[in-house]
Amino acid sequence: ILKKKKRRSSLAQSVHPIFPASSSFAIAPAAMWRGGATAASASDVLRHYGWCWELSKARLRCTAASISDVLRHYGRCYWELSKARLSALVVATSGAGYVLGSGSIVDIAGLCYTCTGTMMVAASANTLNQVFEIKNDAKMRRTMRRPLPSGRISPVHAAMWATSVGAAGTTLLACKANYLAAGLAASNLILYAFVYTPLKQIHHVNTWVGAVVGAIPPLLGWAAAASEVSLNSMILPAALYFWQLPHFMALAYLCRDDYIAGGYRMLSFADPSGKRTAWVSLRNCLYMLPLGLLAYNWGLTSGWFSFEASLLTTGLTIGASSFVLDPTHKSARRMFHGSLLYLPALMAGLILHRLPNQ
Repeated sequence: ILKKKKRRSSLAQSVHPIFPASSSFAIAPAAMWRGGATAASASDVLRHYGWCWELSKARLRCTAASISDVLRHYGRCYWELSKARLSALVVATSGAGYVLGSGSIVDIAGLCYTCTGTMMVAASANTLNQVFEIKNDAKMRRTMRRPLPSGRISPVHAAMWATSVGAAGTTLLACKANYLAAGLAASNLILYAFVYTPLKQIHHVNTWVGAVVGAIPPLLGWAAAASEVSLNSMILPAALYFWQLPHFMALAYLCRDDYIAGGYRMLSFADPSGKRTAWVSLRNCLYMLPLGLLAYNWGLTSGWFSFEASLLTTGLTIGASSFVLDPTHKSARRMFHGSLLYLPALMAGLILHRLPNQ
């Protein structure tokens, strides 16, 4: 009898080694294998496996939720590090340059490749800018909640993201556009991250260097489409260069105290009255007045753009004049908002009235 019991126990373990020999779950499968299992034992086994299946599904749901949370977290961090809205503006100017540099037919695939590569390089430059300015951003109300000052992502992780996306964007431009466009993108990244960024803490001339950085993307787009740069390719870059100065002068005046707290050297830092800042804004608005006529004379657009650009620039100049006569936060904010409307309207006019590049 003892030998039979021992043999039965070992048989149960061989069929279900998960359960010990003394367990009812271990005896039940052996009995079922012999064809003598009771309904109760079969019910226990089915209940057990049903519970295991539910547990497995719960674990899978938890794992999927954890992965989703991680992806959402880093996706949000990458979005903020890239300054997605600013990068989108850079892409828009690059795309406008591509269209202006094209012939009668615009290569849509080439346009998409150029915009994607530009977006990646811009994201890289903006991320490196924040990596180098962690301590400064932590002192400013406007920037202290960014991913790096708030500790949501490490500087090493952000630097790796910037390096990989910048290299990928430059390679994409080199392979799908041309080496001239890739070279302009790489040089602009270096100028922004390694010249403009440290210069912000040294001298207020950084604003003019930053204006050069902002003027290069439309030239990049033109080079990607035409494989060269010419005199008429400079119209949109020149407009962007002069436009950025009143735009950023107004912003620097509005955020003067915040910039001082962050340790940045802006023209408004030594100009509490705002007079000098306002005059620089007005002077650069005046520089933009002949650009519409030059675009027409150089064969870039039709005569209608010359008229429209003159009206737009006159409106912006009136806003800058108001800032000069009354340098207050109200007039600076009015000019700042006017500059936000000016650029998309100007680019729309250029594209609408463009003549095919020969």
